Amino acid sequence: MAKRFLAITILGTFLTGMSSCLDEADKRVEIDNSAPAQVTNVQTSAGPGEVHLTWNIPPSPSFMYTKIEYLDAKGEQQYEIISKERANEQGECNAIIKGFTSTAPVKFSLYACAVKGGNLGPIETEAAPGAPAFTGVAQSVTIDPDEGGVLVNYNNEYSVSAFIEIDYQSANDASKSGTASFEAAANSAGSQWVRLSYGNQFIAGEECIINIKGKDSAGNTSEPREVRVTPQMVAKVDRASWTFPGYDDNSDAETIGYSSQETKGEGGGVSPAGRVIAMIDGNLNTFWHATWKSQGTKYPHWFILDMGKNVKVSSIELIRRQGKDGAKCQTGQQFYLCSGENAANPTTPDTWSWDDRGEYSFNANLETPQAYRMTGSPNVRYIKVYFGEKYKGTGDQAMLAEINVYTAE
Repeated sequence: MAKRFLAITILGTFLTGMSSCLDEADKRVEIDNSAPAQVTNVQTSAGPGEVHLTWNIPPSPSFMYTKIEYLDAKGEQQYEIISKERANEQGECNAIIKGFTSTAPVKFSLYACAVKGGNLGPIETEAAPGAPAFTGVAQSVTIDPDEGGVLVNYNNEYSVSAFIEIDYQSANDASKSGTASFEAAANSAGSQWVRLSYGNQFIAGEECIINIKGKDSAGNTSEPREVRVTPQMVAKVDRASWTFPGYDDNSDAETIGYSSQETKGEGGGVSPAGRVIAMIDGNLNTFWHATWKSQGTKYPHWFILDMGKNVKVSSIELIRRQGKDGAKCQTGQQFYLCSGENAANPTTPDTWSWDDRGEYSFNANLETPQAYRMTGSPNVRYIKVYFGEKYKGTGDQAMLAEINVYTAE
């Protein structure tokens, strides 16, 4: 009993001492929420659909951040918090407030706040945004008919990027419809090929209604503008004679026609599971997969498709592996093209005269076909698809369900 009493006494003394220490710590950690002085020297300038603000923060010890309040393009109250850490050595801070759709003046209220929001009220200023980029870019767009789609021509003369969206449908059948969107970089002009399709089918050889809209990063859009075009017809190239040089159904190893294939770890190892030929079997549920089970390979990955004869290639279509986490798939690829005449020695592809068609992005989250226009529709027998390190997903292997080629009729 004496030992138990002694233990309780010691424990009580310890807890009392700890409580005393905590009290002292509480006294030392005091939060200064006294209202700091206000911001000073507020300056404004206009940008495309945005307002640039600069100001000087107060020297008050309690100052922690600047809160900027304003009404957005929808008339809804918004705010931004700018930490004091954003200030330069002279105590100057800046912010760009984006997402405005008109040049009407906007009122901004800048509060100098302590850690819990204590402040002396706002310093108010008013500024007019510049004309938004997305409306100007949308107005610049022209559309030309092309093989299997359209060329969307644009000119972005602004210092910020904008997005171009098009909604399209067959003029005679509204069920044949779709949408597309792409970014027009700041200070750029160009043409973007857009495949007009519904499901896996092209809308070609028939008049299409296209609505053009501009969009900014805040989700604001311009009023749609309608144009009508008739895309040129294309046809899917027959795959009966297609092969991959050096193909071996039972080997994972690199050949002259591909970097690797997985013959053991996919679909129980039953052909064509995991093999390159799965990309030309017409079955979306089979797929090529770079080796991972017996000898895990890493990027880059690649394969060469031999179509057996020269074909006037309008576009190349890739379809990702179905029903798999898209994050593990590749996010882009590079195309190299070669005609039969430029492949002097069929067993040494490295000596062929390859036409580098550049790099293209691949949306690993889409299970629908993704098509890539080959400008000029060159005569091609061999197509090399190369997956460089820069396009690696979260996994070390590339994979595809199908590859198709289209030619102009």
